[in-house]
Amino acid sequence: MQLQAEGFECGVIGGCAVGAYGRLQGESVLSGDLDLYSSAETLNALLLWAPQHGLIVRKRPQPRSIPTAFIEWEGLEVNVLTRTDGLPPPEQALQTAREFRLKSQPDVAILVIDPFDLLRNKLAVNRPKDRPHIAILRRFIEEEVVAGFENGSSPRDRIAPARRFLSVLDARALPAELAARLIPLAKTPAEFRFLVDTVPSRDDVEAVLERTPEETREELREILKRRRFRKS
Repeated sequence: MQLQAEGFECGVIGGCAVGAYGRLQGESVLSGDLDLYSSAETLNALLLWAPQHGLIVRKRPQPRSIPTAFIEWEGLEVNVLTRTDGLPPPEQALQTAREFRLKSQPDVAILVIDPFDLLRNKLAVNRPKDRPHIAILRRFIEEEVVAGFENGSSPRDRIAPARRFLSVLDARALPAELAARLIPLAKTPAEFRFLVDTVPSRDDVEAVLERTPEETREELREILKRRRFRKS
């Protein structure tokens, strides 16, 4: 991306970002524009640079409104935001953004905002057009949660994606299908404790207890006494 080559640190958000994660699952997302996330300082520098390099600034940030600029680049609508619901500040979001390589330019790294942050953003905005994106991001993140349980180098690493997913969803219990996939993968007392505290039903808890070493079961039963389950 030319902007990154010019030293403008921006992360891709919106439909193009969802599409990047969707393609890793064999899913496609069509987006008619490009949404970027940057600091206010980067945006100000970009607005000075753009007219000198063939870009048309169609809209500048306005006081007391969402700080967004609209730039036209070879017929493409590029929206640059410095704040949006659900995303951390740009400086923080860019630190955890993931790199994607263009097939046409494999030496160019494109920053795409982290999928957990993107999902939080989509849930906060929650427009009708965002709902298919939410479904794609949830599927991608659920695979990361499973991969964490399978491949994490420590119990903390193995549980971390699942904990973060619950935080993004603002939920106490894991989705039922995801919990069913995680139960056979649990190996350590920490993972069994986590599952007993977060699987969605008593039947799931029993499945966890069946796999738990005897010396850990009594501790898990104490955790279970504090659990509250939704009535079916």
